[in-house]
Amino acid sequence: MTRFVGYTRELTPGTGTAADVAELMAAGAVRVFTDDATADPRTRPGLAECLTFLESGDVLVVSSAAHLSHAVTHFVSTLAGLTDLAVQFRSLSEPALCTGVEPGVDPAQVYAALERLRRRLVSVRTRAGMASAAASGKRPGRPTVMTAEKVAMAVELRRLDRPMTHIARVLGVSANSVQRALDQLPHDG
Repeated sequence: MTRFVGYTRELTPGTGTAADVAELMAAGAVRVFTDDATADPRTRPGLAECLTFLESGDVLVVSSAAHLSHAVTHFVSTLAGLTDLAVQFRSLSEPALCTGVEPGVDPAQVYAALERLRRRLVSVRTRAGMASAAASGKRPGRPTVMTAEKVAMAVELRRLDRPMTHIARVLGVSANSVQRALDQLPHDG
């Protein structure tokens, strides 16, 4: 008898998995395994338990392939492992990535779905990295070229009515950098 077994993971800290679990249960999952965002994406205990629980003829159901894998290569190798176990795969949001369900799927749809998955996973990793940097007090992005000394010199030169291009040339930075730095300063009356 075919069992639908669900799996989901928290993509970003604090989002929870309750909505995904409810969606998977509504899709017919008899059991749903979960991992939170703190789990290392390469060694998720919930996913390992899920893969051990699956038997030949089962269907692994996810709300999105991004919840199953942290990288496209991991997704493809996981599907290969499922195929070896005679387990089918079903993504509720990406039907082109499902196995054994629709025999006439156009390969272009599969490639497009894999590309969307890759983009989504990059986005998830980027947001997680930015959140981690912010939590440790770091500001993401390029460091500014305008040091406190350069800003002070720019303020003095501006008070002498020097043009932005002149100030930029003296400081060895772009006029846009000078303008941004001066715009961030509080304006006096």
